[in-house]
Amino acid sequence: MRSQPSPYRGLYRRLVHISMVGFALCIGRLPPWLITVLCVAAFVFNWKILPLVSRHMLERPEDRRRGFSIGMLCYPAILLVLSLVFYENQVFMAVGWGAMAFGDGFAGLIGEKLGGPRIPWNPHKSISGLTAFVLLGTPATWLLIMGLPEASRLGADSATWLLWLAPALVVAAAFESARGTIDDNLVVPTAAACTVFALSQVQALPPLPGGWWLGVGLAGALAFASIATRKMDLPGGIAGFVIAALLYLGAGPAGFTALFAFFVLAVGASKWKFAEKTQLGVAQEDGGKRSVRHAVSNGAVAATAATLALLLPQHAAVFTVAAAGALASATADTLSSELGNVYGRRYLDVVTFTSGQRGDDGVVSLEGTLLGLIGAVVIAAVAFWGGAGLWGAAAVVLGGAVGNLADSILGATFQRKDLMTNDSVNFANTLIGAVVTGSLVAFVG
Repeated sequence: MRSQPSPYRGLYRRLVHISMVGFALCIGRLPPWLITVLCVAAFVFNWKILPLVSRHMLERPEDRRRGFSIGMLCYPAILLVLSLVFYENQVFMAVGWGAMAFGDGFAGLIGEKLGGPRIPWNPHKSISGLTAFVLLGTPATWLLIMGLPEASRLGADSATWLLWLAPALVVAAAFESARGTIDDNLVVPTAAACTVFALSQVQALPPLPGGWWLGVGLAGALAFASIATRKMDLPGGIAGFVIAALLYLGAGPAGFTALFAFFVLAVGASKWKFAEKTQLGVAQEDGGKRSVRHAVSNGAVAATAATLALLLPQHAAVFTVAAAGALASATADTLSSELGNVYGRRYLDVVTFTSGQRGDDGVVSLEGTLLGLIGAVVIAAVAFWGGAGLWGAAAVVLGGAVGNLADSILGATFQRKDLMTNDSVNFANTLIGAVVTGSLVAFVG
């Protein structure tokens, strides 16, 4: 007779989640290739052996219905990816591991124990958990890094590592608190590792570019006009101001102009034949007014790329065009969706190529796709005007097209299964657009 699985033990799962970080102390003591092999072994163990020896007590009810635990597979999988991406300096893998084990682990323990007020943007997360992520996760991760061999710590002293880790854990906590990220074990370690890597590349804080006050003023004027005309609410306007200012400071007038072009095209497309779209049930909610979640999901990647262009002037050419690629992807996605729902004649599921319902996630039309491509070309033209060159502009178009395609695929797969939200899909498509564009310029151009 087949034995019944044990009841779910959330506390045990949290303790296992945290305790596994002890293996991170092998980094710097074992060769990188062996660390990578151990990650593969851990993935196989979590997939095939752990459910049996634990009698499934570490699996949530939804994991049992699915037949496997996404979180327990993502844990070693993302460590495997980080071990390869940062193969020469696996200390960054340790950073991600610490943020995932300590930050996310303590957030879960404290959040479940204390409860309390919910985070405004995610009712499933508590303020106590978010606070624990940063206040407990930061020193714990710092202690982990200090426990690694000195030769693996990049020659940085303990104070420098604390200065790197504090903002990294804040960024990771922000991602952990977001909705629709498939699994925390993917976004938390990636965000922390990449943030510390970027900070470690900064040689010195650069001076603000000439005319910075003009950029801040233009960003403020755009935000004020957006709020006054009810195109954005107050929180969205504030977020938009920060994004616009960073784009001007890091990517110059062309960066700000590209954002302005995206905003005008997005608002115009949303309002175009709004009554008809409302009748069809595909109009944007709240009368087309945008909020902070729209600003962040569509503009945060571009703003981050622009910030990196400012902080890392030696790579400014790549990051500025990556920012344009992110905006091209956002523009292509918005136009293909908003206008494709009006002018499309035949709608297909992007994964199965079967007929689909207008407005459904992952359903596209030829007309919408072409209109989205035109939007990417507009952003590319702005990038060309800003000095990206012909290849840079072409890379922006390609990045926008690939990002838009990725948006549709993610919508047809993860979003339909409620593993991602529309906002997290939008964030992912701009990230993909930026990575594709930046990579084409850095490695091909």
